[in-house]
Amino acid sequence: MKTPVICRLLLGAAALCLGAAPIVAAAAGEVLGAGNFIHIVANLNRTVSFYHDVLGLELATFGSQPQAPRFAPDAPVAQLYAVPTSTPVGVAMLRLPERGVALEFAEFRNVEQRSVRPRPQDPGAAVLVLDVRNLDPILRKVHAAQVPIVTVGGVPVVQRDAAGRTRSIVVTDPDGYFIELVEHDGASAPEDAGNGAAANNGAAAAGNGAAGNVLHAHLMLSVADTDRTVHFYRDLLGLPLQVDAAFAPDAALSRELGARHAQFRHSIATVPGTGFTYDFVEWKGVARRPGQARVFDHGVDVLRFTVANVDTFVDQLKADGVRVASTGDAPVAITAVFRACILADPSGLYVEPVPHLQPRRPQAQGQAPRTQ
Repeated sequence: MKTPVICRLLLGAAALCLGAAPIVAAAAGEVLGAGNFIHIVANLNRTVSFYHDVLGLELATFGSQPQAPRFAPDAPVAQLYAVPTSTPVGVAMLRLPERGVALEFAEFRNVEQRSVRPRPQDPGAAVLVLDVRNLDPILRKVHAAQVPIVTVGGVPVVQRDAAGRTRSIVVTDPDGYFIELVEHDGASAPEDAGNGAAANNGAAAAGNGAAGNVLHAHLMLSVADTDRTVHFYRDLLGLPLQVDAAFAPDAALSRELGARHAQFRHSIATVPGTGFTYDFVEWKGVARRPGQARVFDHGVDVLRFTVANVDTFVDQLKADGVRVASTGDAPVAITAVFRACILADPSGLYVEPVPHLQPRRPQAQGQAPRTQ
């Protein structure tokens, strides 16, 4: 039976993780590697145009898969996201410099959805941080496209320290998702950024090959409570965290995110086998609204990562009271050998554990090709 196109995209997304550095053996309940950052959007074509035309990110392709998003019902994906099986879904992925991580956007059609537009300080809000070589060409496109700017005064915040000058500004995409653009003096591309344009060709290249103006990427995620976040991501998921002892003001960050007089407490996790980081931030001194979104609502974010055994991982989280968002309260069989599940974290974000795929061994001469 032919694998549906959306399922093939999910498998291709998981294959991107194979470019990460070797990972040591871990217990079934621990995160082994990074996966895509998923955002549910209202209009997939509009979103792809924004990230490609304004920010300069390239679409990821897998073999002969066309770049233009295609919409079709997909029963396993519908079960994963708790929508009716007749719901058409389209998916597009854009490459980031870090190996194993891409931006993945999904649009569901013909299903009732709410639009979730949190403020930066609201639990569940996410900020995609992009370090760039040159901020000015992006700003020209931002102004030409009349992209909303969050930063106070609508101009970059300039900071100077021993490392040099930094310019940064926060804008929003068509769904209100926050993007921080940061230019550092003397910035250079990460060592694991792939092989430039050459890495943009072919299926699931070892490096994401996001050659161009974007150099690095990471995520800033607003959380409701640092202690609960640390318990979830460090104690249950096994991610190493560097946790601030107390709240502290940050005038530059407050200005960038349009929230004066805020204080912040950071808990920073580096995903094993990668240089990709999650910066979990609790805010103080500003009003916040808790997130109450369903996993298929516009504006919802999902963190995908790889684990040794999805079923064991989900069972361990359920035993600790973590809520499963997928239909059936259990992992979903995307294919005969690939299972996934979506669960809720304490702040209104969602996480999606998927299997940690191993690279295929070279095929022996004369051996019949294996099919999936």
